[in-house]
Amino acid sequence: MDVLIRYGFSMEEIKNMMENNTEIESIPDKNIYEMIDILGSVGCLSNHIKNIMYSNPYFLSKNPKDIKKLIQKLLSLKLTHLEILFDTNPYLLNSSETEIQKIIKQKEKEGLKEEEIKDYFYYHSDEIF
Repeated sequence: MDVLIRYGFSMEEIKNMMENNTEIESIPDKNIYEMIDILGSVGCLSNHIKNIMYSNPYFLSKNPKDIKKLIQKLLSLKLTHLEILFDTNPYLLNSSETEIQKIIKQKEKEGLKEEEIKDYFYYHSDEIF
C-alpha cells in the first residue's frame, strides 16, 4: 500500500479506495508496481493510471497475468489508444480475455463488422460493465 502514497494518492483517496476494495491492504507493493507498469506499457500516463486505480480499485486485486491477456486480446482487435479506453472505462479492466471474446462473437452475430466492433469498445463499453 505504500506504493499508493508514493504514487501521489492522498490518505483520503486511499481510504476511499480501501472502502471499495478491502483487499487493497493485503496487496503487495510489487503487484501494484506491476499493474502500474502494465498500464504504462500501453501508453497510460501517470494521470491515467491514477484515475484508473481510483475509479476502479478492484483492478488492483486482479492477477497481472490476466490483465496482460486482456490487453493482448484488445490489441488483437487492433484497438489503439488503450490509455484513453481504460481511462474512460476503467471497469473494462475487470473483464477477462474470455468475456471480451464472447462480446466479439456476439457483435459478429449481430452483423457488426470489425471496425464497428472496435467502435463498440470505444463508445459503448460502459454498457458492458
